[in-house]
Amino acid sequence: MSELVYDEGFSQLNDKSDIELDMKTNKGHMIQIPPSVIPFPDHYKMEMTALPKVNCDPGPLGLFSLCVGCCILIAADFGLTAESGILLRAPWLFMIPGIAQLTAGILEVFRKNVFGSFAFVIYGAFWCGLGWTYLQILYGGVDDSKKEMQHFGVICIGYLIFSIILFIGSLGLNVTFPIILGFISFALFMLIIHIFTGMTAIPSAIGLIVVAVAAAYTGYAIMLNTYAERTVLNVGGPIHKWVPKKTEEN
Repeated sequence: MSELVYDEGFSQLNDKSDIELDMKTNKGHMIQIPPSVIPFPDHYKMEMTALPKVNCDPGPLGLFSLCVGCCILIAADFGLTAESGILLRAPWLFMIPGIAQLTAGILEVFRKNVFGSFAFVIYGAFWCGLGWTYLQILYGGVDDSKKEMQHFGVICIGYLIFSIILFIGSLGLNVTFPIILGFISFALFMLIIHIFTGMTAIPSAIGLIVVAVAAAYTGYAIMLNTYAERTVLNVGGPIHKWVPKKTEEN
């Protein structure tokens, strides 16, 4: 329980009216509760944490959604979905590789995985942008879809640079991630040529086939190894170890 400490002479002021008490008297005769004698219940104590802990690995979610997105584009490049066109292609590109990879990237933030969160969020935004571009061509009143795709080609150039940077960084992870990012870079490069020159998109589709297979294998390996708590499928060790510089001793 807390203790109430009264100033000397406080009780003598009770009979006086508020008019008779000037500001100095009011301030000088206040109830003081020393904070040191107030007990603080244990159930009020709070632990401050920066981010909640996430035990589940969202890597397989992002990799499997990448595989699905690649399969959608592969089918389109080979003309297997020519009849449906981009009408049915757009929502699947927006939801599966787009929203799913964004979700995986956000979950990677809680796991403090800088590489995974950065890659999944950026690529998820790419897939969402691609699906939205298709919808704009269909319903947004775009008069010249060719010019719109050239605008998308400029964006692909930026993502090509980003993918090459990620490829270099992935050399310190394992063997499969450099394969995925290397062939993503190849597929983007061939897609840029296809957009600006009108060359066939088959080389880009071949690169996406390798990406889809490698992403599916890596995602399944991570899921199975995490579930079994041992190495069931090997993804290889780092190709290049990024060793941090040692701090100089003063």
